[in-house]
Amino acid sequence: MYGGRQVLWWCPRCAFPWWQADHRLFVLRLSPEQAARIGHQLHAPMHRDGTFYELPMRMCPGCTGAVCTIEIYPGRLGTQILWQALPDAATASTEPPSTGLGTLLPASSFQKRDIFPQACVFAMAEHTQHEMSRSLAHMGTALLTLQTDLPGELDAVSWQLRWVERLLPPPRHEECEGLGTSHLARLAHLVEPHPGMRWQGFLWRLPAMLSKELVTRRPLTLLLAVLSSEDEPATNVGIYSLWQRLLPRVFDVAQWDEPRS
Repeated sequence: MYGGRQVLWWCPRCAFPWWQADHRLFVLRLSPEQAARIGHQLHAPMHRDGTFYELPMRMCPGCTGAVCTIEIYPGRLGTQILWQALPDAATASTEPPSTGLGTLLPASSFQKRDIFPQACVFAMAEHTQHEMSRSLAHMGTALLTLQTDLPGELDAVSWQLRWVERLLPPPRHEECEGLGTSHLARLAHLVEPHPGMRWQGFLWRLPAMLSKELVTRRPLTLLLAVLSSEDEPATNVGIYSLWQRLLPRVFDVAQWDEPRS
C-alpha cells in the first residue's frame, strides 16, 4: 500500500505491538483494538477472541531510539541494514495513515539518546555470476538498488553479521574505493541530509580468503556509509569501527540469538 512491505511486530522490551511500513512510517504502542484491526488487514494468524498466535519480534523505535530496517538481496547471500536515529526517523509525517491505523508519533515525542550518527548504512552481498567481471562501482550500485522486501533467509543473515563482528579485520586501502556521486545521491534519497550534513562511505571488495571464511559461493562486496557532519571527514577505518560497535545493537533489535553450530 505504501510501496513496500507492512509488518506488525511485537516489542519484547515494552511488550506492545507496533506497525511498520518502512523506516519513515510506523505506529508505536498499539492498543488491542488497533492491533486487531491491523492484524485482520495483514492476515495475521489470530485466535477467535482476537488475540494473536504469535507476532515476529523486533525492538520498537521508541525503546531503541532508532529505526533499524533490514532488507534481503534476492538470489544471493546478502543484506542491507539502515540504522536511523530518532527523532530524525519520525519526521516524514505526523498525520495518521489513510488506513486509520492510528497516529504517527511526531519527532518531538522522542529524545536523542544515541551516540551514533544520524544514519548509517551497511550492505554486504555476494557477486552473482554475471557481476564477477564488473567494477566495484557497479557492485555498489547493485547494493543500493537490488534489495527486496520479500521474505529471506534471516538465519544466514545472522551468521553473516556475527562473522563481520568477530572476524572482519580493518579495511586495507587497496581493497577499497570511495563512494561515487551516484551512490551518494541514492543514499540521500534514502535519508535526506540536514543542512551541514553529508553522506560519506566506501566500497570494500573482500579478498577471496576472507569470503571463504563465511563459506560463500562467490566473492563478497561491502558498502559502509555514515550520515554525519560535513566538518567531520570520515575515514574508512573510522566507519568500520562505527559498524563494529553498532552491530551488537542490530542483533538486539532483531532479537537474533547466537547461531547454532
